[in-house]
Amino acid sequence: MHHRALVVVASTVLMCVQTFAQTSDASQSIEAWARIGASVGAPIPIGDVPDGAEGSPTLGLVAGGYFDVSLAESWSLLCELQFVHYGGSFSTPLKDQPYVDRIPITTPDGTQAILEVNTTFTGTATGEFSNNYIQLPLLAAWRAYETWRFIGGPYAGILLSTSSYAKGVGHVGIRPETVEKDMYFNEKIKGIDYGAVIGAQYSPLNDLSVDMRCALGFTSIFRDDFVTVDRTVQNVYIQASLAYRVF
Repeated sequence: MHHRALVVVASTVLMCVQTFAQTSDASQSIEAWARIGASVGAPIPIGDVPDGAEGSPTLGLVAGGYFDVSLAESWSLLCELQFVHYGGSFSTPLKDQPYVDRIPITTPDGTQAILEVNTTFTGTATGEFSNNYIQLPLLAAWRAYETWRFIGGPYAGILLSTSSYAKGVGHVGIRPETVEKDMYFNEKIKGIDYGAVIGAQYSPLNDLSVDMRCALGFTSIFRDDFVTVDRTVQNVYIQASLAYRVF
């Protein structure tokens, strides 16, 4: 599914450029820019941070490019395609979270089996997010000054890969002993992420631009059927990059 979605994204970029190329007049122009930089932030539960939860942002990579389509004297459209690595570490308390306990048992005939018991987990979870996306931002750019312009608009992202995980230390159900449980999120992260971008660009030279922006996800990064995390956790990242005009 992700491969098909990636083809759709790439096709959308090409169609965007082709359309503007066919309809542009003498006052319009199309420029191609390459962009590379870093992101910093984390997926966070906006407005629903549990007491005692804390986290640390980590640096990630931003790399890609965009077509800058001039629409009017002060307005442009940026049609982008980029790779982003989003990370972050966290520690959060968990109380009576739904949990499936897998208990190895030996049957009367001597064979081994795994018994799955629906129970709860109470304790503390620590872990890291590490998610790679292909993103397609479509941004409007308004030139406020000769070297400054403001940008903003929506983006859509496709999850390429994830190695996010958590380690829980606490109690399962009514068992008195303290247990450690590894929780991997590989099948629990949504394949699609979307949100909005707002920021500014500074161009000290005609062929060089410094880009600062904030990207806010509008949806939880976790799948709706993942009941262990019962709150909306959204991508919130700041990106800083350099862009160079290719043509």
